[in-house]
Amino acid sequence: MKIASPKISKSLDVLDVQRALLEDNYVSNGLVTTLELDREQEEKIIFDQIHFQHISLEGVRFHRVEFIDCLFEKCDLSNVDFGDAVFHRVEIRGSKLLGANISQSRMTEVKIVDSVANYVSMSFSKLKKVSFTKIAFNRADFIEATFDKVNFEDCELNEANFTGTALSGIDLSSNTYEQLTVSLDQMQNCTVSTEQAVGFAKSLGLKIKE
Repeated sequence: MKIASPKISKSLDVLDVQRALLEDNYVSNGLVTTLELDREQEEKIIFDQIHFQHISLEGVRFHRVEFIDCLFEKCDLSNVDFGDAVFHRVEIRGSKLLGANISQSRMTEVKIVDSVANYVSMSFSKLKKVSFTKIAFNRADFIEATFDKVNFEDCELNEANFTGTALSGIDLSSNTYEQLTVSLDQMQNCTVSTEQAVGFAKSLGLKIKE
């Protein structure tokens, strides 16, 4: 699956976000290496063509934030509240999203790579053309999410919860977990490994004869 990369200039000037926010709530075209925000962001903010590098948004609560053509590189997004956010052509690399709330959000053309996202919530979100590669999603929630061309590759999914989420077209075979919560009636056309298939069969109460 081909996913468009963020449309960001290779030569960006360092941006003073605080100054930009004083003018309006639209922050665009720059490199952000330091960022101090209030814990509660009451106004909607739009970030457009921004390269976030080594910044921390830990614990910040946004009120409807939009990220368009943005790259997060080695950032700490732990416990951030992105509820009802919009992500369009966004890439997140080598970052922490521990306990982040990304529920009821919309993701389109998004890549998350080599990151830790245990306890993250993407419940009730709509994901289209989204790729997750080498992510720790242990105890993550994807409850009643909508998937359209979503890819999980080499992820840790132990105790992740996909209740009410249709997994048609999803390939789980390269991912690892000891326990996974799914709605079995939503598993049609989901690809799993032989070992995973045995586990699902046992969850149905079937006895596996060697």
